[in-house]
Amino acid sequence: MSALGSQLQLLGEKFCAFHGKHPRTAAGLLFVAMSLATRGFLLGVDILDVDEASHIVGSWELLRGRHLYVGFVDNKPPLLYVYYAFAQLLFGRGMFAVHLLTVLFTVPAIALGVSSCFRHDRRGVVAGLIFLVSSSAYLAHDMHAVNCELLLLLPATWAVAVLRDENRAAASGWLLLSGVLLGLGALFKQQAVAWLPALLLAAVVAARTLRKSVVAAGAALVLGVALPLLATFCLFAARGEGRELIYWTLIYNFGYSNQPMELGEVVQRFAKYFLPFIAATLGLWLCLPKAWTRLSRHERFLSGGVLVTTLPIAFIGFRMYPHYFVPFYVPLALLTAPLVCDLYTRPWGRWAKLVAAYAGASWLCFSVANGVLYLSGHEFRWEEHKTIYRRVADVLRADACFPGASLFSWGPSAMFLFPADLPSASRFLGPYSTICGYVPGNWAIRSGKTKATKVINQEHWDQLMSDLAGNRATYFLDASKAFANWKAFPLENYPRMTKFVEENYEPMATLDGVRILRWRGCAAVRPN
Repeated sequence: MSALGSQLQLLGEKFCAFHGKHPRTAAGLLFVAMSLATRGFLLGVDILDVDEASHIVGSWELLRGRHLYVGFVDNKPPLLYVYYAFAQLLFGRGMFAVHLLTVLFTVPAIALGVSSCFRHDRRGVVAGLIFLVSSSAYLAHDMHAVNCELLLLLPATWAVAVLRDENRAAASGWLLLSGVLLGLGALFKQQAVAWLPALLLAAVVAARTLRKSVVAAGAALVLGVALPLLATFCLFAARGEGRELIYWTLIYNFGYSNQPMELGEVVQRFAKYFLPFIAATLGLWLCLPKAWTRLSRHERFLSGGVLVTTLPIAFIGFRMYPHYFVPFYVPLALLTAPLVCDLYTRPWGRWAKLVAAYAGASWLCFSVANGVLYLSGHEFRWEEHKTIYRRVADVLRADACFPGASLFSWGPSAMFLFPADLPSASRFLGPYSTICGYVPGNWAIRSGKTKATKVINQEHWDQLMSDLAGNRATYFLDASKAFANWKAFPLENYPRMTKFVEENYEPMATLDGVRILRWRGCAAVRPN
């Protein structure tokens, strides 16, 4: 043990020497190594969360040449699918490429942005490490998965970093750059703009302190945010698709977040999702009061403001999925790093030992749990663990009509499309809420106890039926009775779709309640 300790001490001394000469490079290399250490063991897992299936299937549609929100639709902003597609162009087709890019570049780059807030000094390195360790100390289903909340942090964290001191926060050029970065974050997920008030507050205070124009500072920041958003709209509008962009990324999401939710469900979700997150990060929250005194006034306004403005991201719509909480890790790391750094620059006291023990135990326990959940081979009750998706894909692949085929699923869709690797037969990957009234993340609506309000859209029904008929969708899956979430939305409740299926499809097989149907006479219309 003493030999190991000596080697670690020597390694630490060499790193400190290298860090003194090349702080940014040293921090970046350390963060890549730590990202691999905390997340790399799950690189080979296909789907960590069902959202990943939707994202990668969407990226495949994009790579096939279909236009976002017209050729295929989803409620996420465009850079999400561009990111997934770019990863696969770099490292090959499939989720491994997306996970690899995320672990090797995106997560370390976020940590580097956190470190940059302290100019990559000792506090910066500690802040980056806090982000990397704490953000991996939770269920991989939510925190390791490549979701929008993680991706938005890449530009949004650097939007904070470029305003790291008062001189920058009052300079129009830096404010413009910060706004552009935050706008890019909103193109990964709209909630990134929640940080804008925090950046504005820091800019206003800095401008007043340095006796510069508050109006000019605020205008530069707001203009920066607007530029990438306006450029994106102009790009879509030039193709005649501006209306669809606005509908799916703004109007649809507003309606989704405002669907009725019972108070009892809100309380249950708070207890089930938010309180465990607080427990996992408790050490950081307990550090905040003591850490506050070690921050400059500008750091308090900037990092504290980001922490406060993250609350709407977490609680919007009261769904409180744990991946909604991912943005918390950045301000928590920024606010606690100076204190943690001070604790470990002198002999350890009781507080330092407690912080280290809690963080280490949290990371270790969740890492073991994630290993069991994803590497043990056991089929747990989470949707992405079900074997039915691959078994259905195996049946389809063995069919003579599979080459050149397309697929539509009434029920969970992306998880069937992913293993089958078939194009969607419609712009709708599945029956969205505007088709059937199913609203994800709402237990009362999902069970049929409460009806979704004003979501079913006749125009979308016309588009769906036109797509299925025009494409002669090869396979139609009726999975509504095989999944508890869909039992309130059986196919027979929708006469227009039921009639279409009865007239055009023949039964092929049934697996665990999933009916597999095939277009009648498909052999005559499939390419040889």
